[in-house]
Amino acid sequence: MARDTLVSWQTFALFVLFPPAALVALVFFPLTLLVFGWLYYRGKYESIQESDDEQTAVEPSDAAR
Repeated sequence: MARDTLVSWQTFALFVLFPPAALVALVFFPLTLLVFGWLYYRGKYESIQESDDEQTAVEPSDAAR
């Protein structure tokens, strides 16, 4: 049975849609790593701040004893 087209529409759609999807992935993967790194360091910094706040809150009461 003869075909009217060289390739199917599914093959053509993959050929057209894959390069933009690959470009989006190339942009968002490093961006995702940057966001995870930023969240990690922000949480680490806030944790250090909280532990410093707890130590300063405890020290005056220890000095009063």
